[in-house]
This record gives sequence, C-alpha cells and structure tokens, in this order.
Amino acid sequence: MLESGNILYEVLGFLGIAYAAIGGIILNEDHIINNEKFEFWYAQRESIETLIYVYEVMKKRRFLDLAKEFGEGPQFFDPNVDIYPLYGFKMATGSGKTYVMALSIVWQYFNHKFENGDDYTSKFLLIAGEKNVIYDRLKRGGYQDGKIFHEIPLIPPEWSDKFDLKVILKEDPINNIPDSILFLTNVQQLQDKANRKKEADKFVDDVLDLKEVNRTNIAQENRIKEVLEKIPNIMILKDEAHHIYNYEKRWKQILIDLHKSLESKYGKGFNSELDFSATPRGENGALFPWLIVDFTLKEAIEMNIVKRPLKGIVQSATEITSTNVVERYRAWIEAGIKRWQEYKDALAKLNKKPILFFQCPDNKQADQLKKYLETLPQLSGKILLIHTDSTGEVAKSDIEEARKFAQTVDSEENTYEAIVSTMMLNEGWDVRNVNVIVGLRSYTSERNVLPEQVIGRGLRKMFPDENASVKDFVNILEVIGPPGLMQIIEELERNENITFGTANLGNQINVTTIFVDMDKKEFDLEIPILTPAIIVREFEIDENTLDKIPPLNIGLENKVFKTTYKAVDMVTGAVQVERNWDLPVPQDVKSVIAYYTGRILKELNLANMFADLYPIVKEYIEKKLFDQKVDLEDPRVLFQISEPELQEKLIKVFVDNLKDLAFTDSQVTILDRIKISDTQPFVWTKKVYQANKCIFNYVPCDNDLEVNFARFLDSVDDVKAFSKLAQKIGFFIEYRDSSGNLRYYYPDFIIKLEDKYVIAETKGEEDVDVKFKDKRAKLWCEDAERVTGDKWIYVRVNEDEFYKYHFESFEKLIQFFNPPEDHNSK
Repeated sequence: MLESGNILYEVLGFLGIAYAAIGGIILNEDHIINNEKFEFWYAQRESIETLIYVYEVMKKRRFLDLAKEFGEGPQFFDPNVDIYPLYGFKMATGSGKTYVMALSIVWQYFNHKFENGDDYTSKFLLIAGEKNVIYDRLKRGGYQDGKIFHEIPLIPPEWSDKFDLKVILKEDPINNIPDSILFLTNVQQLQDKANRKKEADKFVDDVLDLKEVNRTNIAQENRIKEVLEKIPNIMILKDEAHHIYNYEKRWKQILIDLHKSLESKYGKGFNSELDFSATPRGENGALFPWLIVDFTLKEAIEMNIVKRPLKGIVQSATEITSTNVVERYRAWIEAGIKRWQEYKDALAKLNKKPILFFQCPDNKQADQLKKYLETLPQLSGKILLIHTDSTGEVAKSDIEEARKFAQTVDSEENTYEAIVSTMMLNEGWDVRNVNVIVGLRSYTSERNVLPEQVIGRGLRKMFPDENASVKDFVNILEVIGPPGLMQIIEELERNENITFGTANLGNQINVTTIFVDMDKKEFDLEIPILTPAIIVREFEIDENTLDKIPPLNIGLENKVFKTTYKAVDMVTGAVQVERNWDLPVPQDVKSVIAYYTGRILKELNLANMFADLYPIVKEYIEKKLFDQKVDLEDPRVLFQISEPELQEKLIKVFVDNLKDLAFTDSQVTILDRIKISDTQPFVWTKKVYQANKCIFNYVPCDNDLEVNFARFLDSVDDVKAFSKLAQKIGFFIEYRDSSGNLRYYYPDFIIKLEDKYVIAETKGEEDVDVKFKDKRAKLWCEDAERVTGDKWIYVRVNEDEFYKYHFESFEKLIQFFNPPEDHNSK
C-alpha cells in the first residue's frame, strides 16, 4: 500500500505549490463569519494539499505510478482497474471530509474554467454510499442548492460571481445538462434500469402489499445512469466509500464499466475518483492501497477535533446468567443511565440535550430493554427503538422514524433522549449530542463490526469551539459495557496506537456554564459596534507598479536535480544503504506564480485583484527576482522559486512596498450595539471567578491574572459594573499588526465607572503586536466617545506592576497605567 507519510513529507516541501493550485482559496488563515472565527482544520488542509500535489504537481494519475514512488511492501492492485486517477482519503470521524469534498470540487472547477479544460472538470458526481441517511446528511450539510460553497470561505471573493454550479439531487428530474453540474445521489441509482425495476417490484410485493401500483414510475425515479453515460471527464467523489467495494453488489464494477463506456464513445472517461471514509477497508479488512491521506483517530483526538473517548469501567460488575438483557447487563445499563442523567442535569443551562445510546445483541433483547426503560420516569416516552433486519441494516418499518431522528437529533425538534438499537450508529448519523454509549452486544456478529464504528458516531463535538476537557466533562464520550465491548475498544487502541482514559463513574459531572444571571440585570453593559476604521481598498495596478518593487538580485543556482539517501548504522557508523534519487521539480509555472499572487493578496487583505497582480508577479520573477533575466520554463528557476526561503523574500518585498496602498482610514459611525445580557449560555473550561458586579454567574477568566483582576474590580467602590469580553460576546477591534497585516483584537474587559467606560487589557509577557493593539484600542475609544457621547478610555494593566502596587480604586489604577501625558486618559 502507499505510505501516506512519505507523500505528506513531499507535500510539506512544496506546500506553496499546493496552495497555488487551489486557485487563491485561503486555507491557512482565520475568517470572521457571523462575528465568530472560522478556520480550516489541519486535516482538511492536509487532504486538499496532498490531492493537489499528487495530481497537479507530481502528475501521478495511476496507482502503480504512485506505488513506485511511495509504495510500502508488496502492491496488490489489479492493473486492469488502474485506468484512471483514484485517490483515497482516510479521515477520522469528525475531521471534516465534507468540506474537503467541497474544496476538491472548487479546485477542479476553477482550474477547468481558467487553466486547462481537459485536465480538470466542472462536472461532478457525489455518491453518498448506499444509505439514505448519508444522502440526507450531505443534503443538510449544504450540498442541496449548493449552499456549502457560499456559506464558508471556499471561493475566492473575486471569483464568487464566476462559480455557477447546478446541483441535481437524486429525486430531481433531469431535463438539460449545463456545462457545470454536480449530481448528488446514492450508488443504487447507477444500477441498470432492469435491476432497479426488479428491486422496485420486490419492494412493492414484499413491503407495500398493494394491488395497484405503477411500478414503472418507481423504477424510473430519475435517469442518472443514462445521463452519466453521456458526460465524459466527470469527477467521482464517494462519501463513506467502503460501501462501494461490496463484492456481491459489484458497485465498483458499475463505475469501471461506465468509465470504459465513456472512453470508447468520447475518448475520455472519468477525470478522477476520490474515496472518502473513516474506515476505508475492503471486505477482507485491509485498508485501501490507494490511500494518499491517513488522518487517524489518534490525530483527531490529539488535535481536539473530536470528543475525547473514555472507557467507563463498572468495578466488580459481572454478567448474570439470563436470557433477559436487562438482568444480564443490569450493572452497565444502570451505570449508563446514571451518567446520562448527570450529563443532562449539568447541560440543562446550556440548552443541550445529551443522548444515551444503547446497542443490543438482537431485536428481541432491544425490545426487552426498551420495555424496562419505559418504566423509568426520566426516559418514558423519550426512547427511539431501531430494529435491524437479517442483513444488519435498519428494518424497513423503522427507517422513516430513524431518518427523521438523524435529521433532528441535535435540534430542539428532537423529542428522543435515548436510542435502543441492534445496530451501530452508522455513517450519516452526525450526532453531536451523544455523551454515553452503552454497548451490550458481543461485537462478534457476522457484520464484522470495525472497532472504529463502535465509537465513531458519538465522536463529533457537542461544543465545536471548545477543546475536550476530561476535568470539566466538556466534549467527552463515555463508552460503557461488559468485557465484550472493552475487548473491541482495546483493539481500537492497538490499531490507532492510542490509549483511552478511563472514566471514574463515581465522579460527579460538573460542566461549568457561563450564563446571564437575571437577578443581576443592574450590571448589564452595552458596547457600541462601530464601522471599521481601517478599510481594505483596491488600488490601481498599472505599468508603474513594477517600478515600485525593488529588485532582489538573487543568484540563479545551477541545481543538480539529484539527491543521495543513506542509511547509516547507528552503532558502527557504516553506510548500509545508499540510493540516488531524482528530486521532484514543479511542472506548472502558472501554479507557482498563482501561489505567490494569492499569498501577496492574502497578506494585503485584497480580494478582487488577482487578475491585475498576476502579470506583475510574473514579470518581476522574469526580470527582477534574480541577478539575470530568466526563462520561467527553466527547471532551475522552477526549483529555486519553490524553496521556502526564497518564497518568503519574494512575498515580503511585494507586501512591504504595496501594503500602504492597500489600507485607508475611514470615518467611523455607529453600526449597532451589543448587550452583554443578550449573550447565550456557553461552556467554559478555564478559570472562573464569582463576582457581584458582573451580570454573568461567573466571570470567565483565561488565567490567574484575569481572576485577580476580576476580584479587584469587584472589590473597589468606583466600579459600577464590569464583564470579561469572552469571544462569545462577539466584540473585537480590527488593527494592523507589526507586519502591517489586518488582524482582529479581542480585548479582555469592559468596566463601567460613574463617568466613563473603560476597555481594559491585562498583559503578562509583551509580544511585538501589543503596542499596535494599544494604539488601535485607544483610537477605538476616541471614536466611540465621539459617536456615542459617552466617555471611553483604554488602559493596559501590566502583570508585574499590578501585583507590585496596591490600588485603592480603579481610578488610581488608571492614573498609574495611563500617565497624564497619555491623552487617552483625559
């Protein structure tokens, strides 16, 4: 199989090229959406960068070509099916593969539109496994009407009006096929019409039991297979791709046949095929050999992308010999109920409803357990029962209710608080609110349950913005069960090289919740929201722009594109292995220039000037970057401009000389107001202080300095009210940092005195950007005072002086830290 770590190593070496090819999409910076930060996770960036590097820079379009470069061990892959680009992505549950699929589509779309129409495509088929619940999740996740492409920063702003992708769902009629299209369907829709009709007839006979049914309409709900047979150069994306490799159903063969048919008719079959799965294994249990990304569960946990799983151990518990599941597993059942109730009580203030999930050996025992749970007042009438059929899938009688639950489980519409099932929570169940899983089955069934599936559906974080904290019981998944369950959890630990912690079931769950205490309404505060004082503006780029950028005159190296690998015995020092390898050289100069152009515009916070700046960057590299005029097709040039050190020099010289043109000051007006009392309850995993003069039940503090500062504010007589400005409040100030880049600053506190309001920042160690934040905060206070009529000042409280001196009042503190020469204190 491929060694994805080796691929990643090369990707990191040519990271700029990867960013270039994505056509200006900003992956590595924060975005503000609805007053909250948004950034792509490492797993998402790694995945799209690796795809672009392999496809666009290395141009490896066959598995065997990749295997020669990155293979590990013998390569078992049928060359007869290695007929088009096929790449696999192993991405742990919750690590964001839905966004990676969307990024892949955008990358292909714009390269097709602006670069190479044959090598890229604007036609896509997204296959949602074979389960409707997966299909429903993708629809809800933004693919219906293409909302996903516009609700998060996938498309460069300057290209937003050029992205015109029509989405056709499996239930939609197909009339005309535009140039840019995305089909979203299940794999069953690719079956031959005769097979679909046979399945429809069986459904009518076995389930509906109706005498008069128009069977033809059921079989022909759409024409997707017939339509696809007329669309060459289409990209195939498969969510939960392991479903497709079912030998009996032969889904994969359908795709291979379709590719060959297109190729024979049009000379071009599939553009490429991408497999996405948290468990990309064939029916033999082996991982797909064509994986280019392996983002493991261990990495997802360590990077705080998912919940932290804990093994719930019930000390001295034993299975009772009984055919009744309640009697046999009572100790674990009762432990699960108690832990769920504790989570429910702890999360009530946050309006979160934890879900308790029971997984039973068979339908009969699921019925027994539900009957028992219905006798408990806290669960009666709130239990969803899901049976499975002989194949291990959801029974048809339960499908509609199960699908409805999957769609509403984390919303206020959901009335269920417990699931009793004879199946695992399968793919498509994006359940954030599962806190406790109680597994009561042997896990040795014929379904060959993978260890990852035991906990996979409960891993998504209940609080996406918060890190998992065992101490605070935030974003924790407790897995409780008899030895049969623990054995499979231990197998997962071995497979992932990770050790799960254990939950002491005797510890009381106490989730710290910050909420507005309505008994303290007198301490409410209001903050004006001002229009930005720093405006990013477009400036004119013309033939004189190049003259403003000084030359770097870097020497052009006569690079030898070879490297030597040596393996040295660490004891004797003798060289045991020596190999000579070719160094990879970028193949596409346009992508390199696009990378530089995108990075420069990102640093300048400019959106709509790519087409204007691109030729300037190109001409600069040709004429002024090196100590001689160069040919951009020269491999020496391509190699050298891909090196990180030169990249930074080139970007810096452009940014330093253009940044003052990119920003302008603007007259500030009041846009809105934020009331602290409008803040919704939020979870807090750091320090807190219980204050009398803050409208919150606790002051959320990031460190001991903030705790002591809050204590001081609460104790002095001249402070009338105060609040910590947690990010959930949504107040920030834009500023330019030490490098001249636009950033967002979140001050620490707002304080109300008799005659003024104060924005306060507590500071321990001082970084290079502190003085720029200070200056901008003072200007914000001046603007706020001018537009509101209320007096506003800013003060920075340094840790050493705060602890060294005793201040009798907050006014004395202001006078100390803002000396008279500081006009902001007047």
